[in-house]
Amino acid sequence: MRAILWIVLALGVLWGGYWFVGSTAVERSVRQWFDAQSAQGMTATQEGIAVAGFPNRFDLTVTKPHLADPLTGWGWQAPFAQVFSMTWKPWHLIAALPQDQEIDAPDQKVSLHSSRLIASVRFAPSTDLALEEAVIEGHDVLAKSDHGWQLAASSLVFALERDATRANAQRLGLDVANLTPDLKLAQSVPELGPTISVIHLDATLLLTAPLDRHVAETPLALNTLLVTDFHLNWGDLKISASGQVDRAPDGFASGKIDFRIENWRTIPALIVALGLVEPGMGDTLTRGIAELAKSGSDPNVLNLPLNFAEGRMNLGPIPLGPAPMLN
Repeated sequence: MRAILWIVLALGVLWGGYWFVGSTAVERSVRQWFDAQSAQGMTATQEGIAVAGFPNRFDLTVTKPHLADPLTGWGWQAPFAQVFSMTWKPWHLIAALPQDQEIDAPDQKVSLHSSRLIASVRFAPSTDLALEEAVIEGHDVLAKSDHGWQLAASSLVFALERDATRANAQRLGLDVANLTPDLKLAQSVPELGPTISVIHLDATLLLTAPLDRHVAETPLALNTLLVTDFHLNWGDLKISASGQVDRAPDGFASGKIDFRIENWRTIPALIVALGLVEPGMGDTLTRGIAELAKSGSDPNVLNLPLNFAEGRMNLGPIPLGPAPMLN
């Protein structure tokens, strides 16, 4: 009995020692990371780094983190950021962010509010730390810009998961419920109503390199975007899409995504409101789309391909400008 007691005490001491060594290493690594970013010309400041959670967790809290890139104008700051992991699986991290944050864009500031915003990141337990899964979940999210626009959503989930069946492949998922677009946009197309009830995306990304700890050293580009299922419901307007876009040798997107648009008659006004074409083109667009819809079995349903070819992008016969670069 005495031997068992000594074994339990020894294991407790060893486990406690492991926690203190691990927590010290976590705090030191985070401080070194902030110092490294500052040495590279980034703005990377904080007002406190602490690790708690003894004995079974590493609970990291960074007080008033501020990260910014002076060259691009992008930045982020918050009252705090917390990252949690269990001591026996430090490759699985859970982050909790405060209700209020601020994002700096090149020409504006965006305040971000939510009732709950968490993220989970899981890596493969290996020296390369390949990304296995990343999930961001938000509730009652509200983004407000100092330029006057705002967006809100009752919930959103973004997920990225490694597809083990293909090299350098990641499954991408997005679900947004009750997205309220900017009031000016909604007022431009009042027939649609104030809320986009559903946005859903299921896609696969084929990358040129794996997402692991070497990603900062290895140039990473998108080889293929495969859209399995996209759908959006906004009032009577229902949009669904699927297709594939590849990276052409010149780096431009090349391929096609087929769209099915039910109750399309609000689309011309929406395209004008989004600034994709001049306001005077609205009537012309309506007539042209009506002719296209006549070729189908249902005049209220429009089937249009979004084509990417030779560096240009067209929605059916409607030119949308240069195709995006994928490198």
